[in-house]
Amino acid sequence: MSSPRFLVSLLVLCLACTNAPPRSKSATPDVYDTTNDMATLADSSLADASQVDAPSADVPEVPLVCSAGGWAVRPFASGPFGTLRHDLASDFTLPLTDGTDWHFAEQFTGCESYVFVPDLLGVSDLDKTSIWEKDLDILVQRSPRNVHYFFVSQLPADKWQTSIDAMTVRVNDLLSNLSPEEGQFWHDHLHVVAKRAQELKDWPGAVLLGHGQIGFGIDRFQRIRGFGMLADVTRGDPALEAAKKWPWRSNLAYAAHEPLQYNGEALRSAAREGDGALVVPLWKGETLEQFAETDVTLTTALDGYDTLEVEVEMRCPKADAPEPGNCGAWDYIARLAVRGGDGQNIEIARFITSYHRETHWFVDATPMLVHLKSGGAKHFRWDFAPEWNKQPTATLLSLRFINKKKGLKPKQTIKLWDGGAFNGTYDALHPDRIVDIPVSAKRVELWALITGHGMDSDTNCAEFCNHVHRFTIGGQDFEKRHPEAGTPSLCMSNMDKGMVPNQGGTWWFGRGGWCPGMQVDPWRVDVTAKAQPGKPATLSYHGTFAGKSPPEGSASIDGGVWLVVYE
Repeated sequence: MSSPRFLVSLLVLCLACTNAPPRSKSATPDVYDTTNDMATLADSSLADASQVDAPSADVPEVPLVCSAGGWAVRPFASGPFGTLRHDLASDFTLPLTDGTDWHFAEQFTGCESYVFVPDLLGVSDLDKTSIWEKDLDILVQRSPRNVHYFFVSQLPADKWQTSIDAMTVRVNDLLSNLSPEEGQFWHDHLHVVAKRAQELKDWPGAVLLGHGQIGFGIDRFQRIRGFGMLADVTRGDPALEAAKKWPWRSNLAYAAHEPLQYNGEALRSAAREGDGALVVPLWKGETLEQFAETDVTLTTALDGYDTLEVEVEMRCPKADAPEPGNCGAWDYIARLAVRGGDGQNIEIARFITSYHRETHWFVDATPMLVHLKSGGAKHFRWDFAPEWNKQPTATLLSLRFINKKKGLKPKQTIKLWDGGAFNGTYDALHPDRIVDIPVSAKRVELWALITGHGMDSDTNCAEFCNHVHRFTIGGQDFEKRHPEAGTPSLCMSNMDKGMVPNQGGTWWFGRGGWCPGMQVDPWRVDVTAKAQPGKPATLSYHGTFAGKSPPEGSASIDGGVWLVVYE
């Protein structure tokens, strides 16, 4: 495996050498109607929470694969259907090379996903060998049990038969080397389609020739989904780098990341089933560029809620085109803010946009209830791209107010510090603070959004280094560290937590407080024991790297640190 320093040294090249042509700044993307999508997704979340051990009359008998994995089931949806990304998938029939026909509606369980992998995907820009030719065994090893794979040829009439015949042999060879039980299981989940995409009668053929030309999926909500790039972080190729091409070869096994992502989404949706959230949409699918602002009138009854979540879904502006080259190409900071009483924007939640892929995030922003609970007219701003690269994106963004009956609610937030240039002057930007703790305080916590950006040639600070933030209160230190920064693949471990996989950039590398295509989860720590109610508390903050003052360079910390009082 390449060293982290080698991987990081390729960062600029990696970000620049995407396959997508540059978008004209004057281009106007197609807009498609997603007004009701947030409500539809919420309905799907309710369906996912069906208990597998007590299905209703409307839910099919629980298949063994679902019960064994603890995955919820649901009946086949009756429409309305479509063939674009995020549309509900209708029934279809596919002929397989084993002589059988596979019927979607008959096989549908609601606990499984379905992934279509074409043979035109090559290993790299210098090696057009199909990814089908190796790594099938690794694909099976990495895959969850609740996925079906369909291998469909897109080759010309004089080549496709050879391709599917060879894939059929590979599948059979793999099955013969498994135990009888495993062999039978994967026989039922690995499908080689007996006709090429151009000759299929049902809709999957047309999708494979259109927006699903690099592959597509059907998730556990029966929704058509896009496909990402399969570049493997462990397969860097110096020849590609020398040719100024995308320097990593593709791996068929990376297709397993798609169903792993679908499983994470289903779990996050199930966790919100029946939470009684008051959902307030700020944007409902409009295609936004760079930033947007909106005025919303909130109910004055928000004091009855003890939890605030922000839900964001960012989609490519064209639902009829593949995600790469359609979604934004860069990993920018995205943030939602509300205008405070002093006219300044208060950051509520932070995210990092993906390389060329659609995203769907939830983040807990409960302390920011303090700035919303009065209700009435509120002004919100959403920023997600710079002026010079506006990245048009269809955006669904909602506030979710929930009463989890915690017994505590945030009553006061005290802004302590921001970030700043991460160098020898950093500590001078963060003088000690003395805060009076209310007598009524029941819990006091530090709550922070801290992400490192930029780097120098020696330390890779602050994006790729373990910058440390030490907060001291009442003589006790509390540290926020970033040991994942600079690692070659730790961001990959977050696919079940909101991280979108298979992006068209260096999505695998661990960063200093963030990952591309993921929400920035706030850092929070209980300091109640060191913040005595009714007395002043002294807080200090120091930023270090390798136990020393931050190095000189162009790095910066995008930070916001608050003291939150709960009653």
